Amino acid sequence: MRKMVIFGALLLVGCCGYSTRALLPSYLKTIYISDVENKTLRPLLAENLRDGVVLAFTRSGRLRVSSDASADLVLRVSITGYRRTAAVYDASRNVSQWKYELRFESQCRDQVKNTVLWDDRKTTSEVLDAELDEEEGIRQLLERAADEIVRSTLLAW
Repeated sequence: MRKMVIFGALLLVGCCGYSTRALLPSYLKTIYISDVENKTLRPLLAENLRDGVVLAFTRSGRLRVSSDASADLVLRVSITGYRRTAAVYDASRNVSQWKYELRFESQCRDQVKNTVLWDDRKTTSEVLDAELDEEEGIRQLLERAADEIVRSTLLAW
């Protein structure tokens, strides 16, 4: 019985401080998302990633996306690489899964305090069935990248 009480107390102590709320300070209310730069030859990556980031911030509800570049935060993203490579082959040596990779650099600037909130280079990847066409694979890859950008912003503190 004593062990169960100790275990329960440890469990409660371990859960203290957990929150699903964003860790941003309360003075940050708006974010401006600049046009995404595309340094690859793949068309529409930049436009689709920007749209995905705007949608992800809108869904999160923590920051209001602003069309004004003087917002509390400014986000800049540059896509530096995209590739799709065979990840898994079947017994007949046909591709059964593709690996999609997106490399990007991003920076979020706090304009209220004139500081860089975060600055990062990332590679996002997805391994998907070959039955999906490449456009659907790219859509899923960009959705993952957008979610990572939002998470980096909301949990930057």
